[in-house]
Amino acid sequence: MIFVIKKKIIKKLKEFKLNYSYVRFYREKEPVIYVNLSHRTKVRTYLNLFFRIKAVYSEPIVVKFSVLRMIFLAKWFNELDYIYFAKPFSEFNKIKTFGHNQRKDDFVVNYNYKKIYTSDNYQKNALPYIMHPSNYLQSETEILPKNIGILMSGNFEEKIYNTNVIPDNFGLLNRWEIYTEILKHKKLLSISGDELVRDLNSGEFRNKLVLMKWQSGAIPTEKWRYYLSSAEFIFCAPGMTMPMCHNVLEAMSVGVIPILNYPHWLNPSLKDNVNCLVYKSIVDVKSIIDKALSLSSEEKIKMSKEVLNYYRRYYELFDFNENSNKELILLNENIKDLI
Repeated sequence: MIFVIKKKIIKKLKEFKLNYSYVRFYREKEPVIYVNLSHRTKVRTYLNLFFRIKAVYSEPIVVKFSVLRMIFLAKWFNELDYIYFAKPFSEFNKIKTFGHNQRKDDFVVNYNYKKIYTSDNYQKNALPYIMHPSNYLQSETEILPKNIGILMSGNFEEKIYNTNVIPDNFGLLNRWEIYTEILKHKKLLSISGDELVRDLNSGEFRNKLVLMKWQSGAIPTEKWRYYLSSAEFIFCAPGMTMPMCHNVLEAMSVGVIPILNYPHWLNPSLKDNVNCLVYKSIVDVKSIIDKALSLSSEEKIKMSKEVLNYYRRYYELFDFNENSNKELILLNENIKDLI
């Protein structure tokens, strides 16, 4: 864990050195959306809020300034020209505020995501979690014909994912346990991103479990959903500190059916055999792969439509106006906020 934290700090410092010149302080008089969240708020949580706000409001977004926020968010000032830091000691015309103050803020933010994963019911005031942020900077993705049975892609480094964080805190198999079981399956093809792109239309990947390790060469993020859409299923495993991983949403956004062990982490919970396939124990891994690869075309088409309908209904947009003056639940990737 110390290795991972050190690696993240080094990465953020490099990003800051490259991008700090893009940081902007708000000096105008036009009304703004003001965001004042606690210091423990993760970058992905901020970005989720930024993208969702921008989809509804046209005003600039001004963030409460701190040096730590500047280091962590500097990169995104280059990417998102509508975000600013609050200039110290300045007053703003705040038409909407996001914060933790029940009396003062229009949208009172909390990180009580346990309310989501302990209930099957739809929680109206929960902000939908996002795909990888780069997906919101691109146009719509074309959906390809199906040429892959099951696709699994990601980082499977043992020292990052072979920990007790997921089993101890959430009672689920961790990514390393799942990965080592996947490797035993007779339908497995382990390839690089370049090989997948080159041979996608060859028919070689149909009715197969295709594994792409980032360490072997990944598909660039901006092209990922395009090629992912060619899969009938995606095999999902938990992240490092929480079960939810953005690849499940990327897959669902292009009609790819998730196979996962955390259906209750989506809002509302996914339903086994309707819009996902669920595995629980290590012995389920082989049988769920066999089941997915044996389903008829009609069954897979029906499930794929359910997946797309679910994504468009619950994860594509969020109406702040409909949910104003109420709690706003955000998924913050801080282990203290998750358990």
